[in-house]
Amino acid sequence: MSGAAWMAAALFLVSASGAPAAPPTVQEAAPLELSLEKAIALGLENNLDISLAAERLAYLQALRRQAIGAGLPAITLNGLYSRNIGKPTYFLGGNSIQAGSDNSMRADLSLQQYLFAGGMVAQGMKAARLGVEQGRFQLHASRQDVALTVKQFFYAVCLASETAAIQRDSLTLAEDHLRTIRERFRQGLDSDLVVLRQEVEVANSQPALLAARDQHELALTLLKDSLGLDVDAPVRVVGGLDSPRARLSAYEALQSAAVRGNPDYQAALARSEQAEALIKVEQSGRWPWLMAYADYQLYSESDAYWPRRNERADSSLLGLRLSYPLFTGGQTTAKIDEARSVRSQARTSLEKIARGIRVEVKRQWLAVHEARERAASQESAISQARRALEATEVRYRSGEASLLEQNDVTLALQQTRLLYANALHDYRAAVAALERAVGGPVEETSP
Repeated sequence: MSGAAWMAAALFLVSASGAPAAPPTVQEAAPLELSLEKAIALGLENNLDISLAAERLAYLQALRRQAIGAGLPAITLNGLYSRNIGKPTYFLGGNSIQAGSDNSMRADLSLQQYLFAGGMVAQGMKAARLGVEQGRFQLHASRQDVALTVKQFFYAVCLASETAAIQRDSLTLAEDHLRTIRERFRQGLDSDLVVLRQEVEVANSQPALLAARDQHELALTLLKDSLGLDVDAPVRVVGGLDSPRARLSAYEALQSAAVRGNPDYQAALARSEQAEALIKVEQSGRWPWLMAYADYQLYSESDAYWPRRNERADSSLLGLRLSYPLFTGGQTTAKIDEARSVRSQARTSLEKIARGIRVEVKRQWLAVHEARERAASQESAISQARRALEATEVRYRSGEASLLEQNDVTLALQQTRLLYANALHDYRAAVAALERAVGGPVEETSP
């Protein structure tokens, strides 16, 4: 078969079998839309510190159940069955005597209950309860720490997005000015040096835009990492840096609320009270312990597997047991001193945390007010800068303003917008930090 024939046959087979299927197109996953509330929810769900705090709380709850169990009666049931393969033999007067039965069974039911333990049981249950409260406050503190971190990363993304938008607008303005200048150059109103100068201005605006976009991508990556998301997962942040409208609560009210609502302080307070209870637990070692007990026994000896009535017997008793530690080698005193040292450390830690909270509330309260005032001043300056730019553009087209004046006004608008965006970011970040210090909302909703 000639080459042409082979070619014809190949074309026939291709046409008969149909064209090869095109490879399936991979559809990009829709980006996950993240509002601030959804981001916080994801952070609380995936954060490992919260998981550790929850596991510690479960551990403390188990310790509390143990402490409660120490105050309840202890009931024990024991059973014993034995089979004599060879019965025991005794020798008496030269004669061997076998004793015992083939089967032996024992059953014992005992009860013990502390009547007095020098306060050890009651104080032990109190210390365990305070330990659970401390664990709950620590879990709440971990959740608030995560919420604060997520808010900070979220606001950083919003600031980076706004910065990129401002740089993009600045580049667009520079390109618009360049087109105007080129038109004036064609009309003979501007020189080629003016065109060259504006081309340089456009070229200088592009790196700033690229840097702003990279900063936005980096901030978004850090946000995704804090939420437990893949760093390459498509995410779109929904929301922005809103202007401060709500009124901030009074400083004195915030300081009072911080003592009541801050979970770190509440956890330290529970730790201090627990240390006090543990001292009383150790002091109970100097007191006598009084315990009531009861015992019931059922036993049998029989050659049969199920004993007859005359082969079974039972007994029971009630009693009191007194235990008084007369000498412990100084261990009790050493344990009491150790517990007192722990209490002193807990009190010092409580005072240190209280001072730190007051300082943090003061610092963030000042930061909120400073950022709010900056935002208010820059917000009014933006409208003024826009009007100045519009007027300068009109004057430039009519030949009454120079290119330098136009670029200066454009730069002033850009800087004002950047300052305003940074002020909004600083305000939101300071409000979030103040809410963490206070332990709740700090902005009053308008009626």
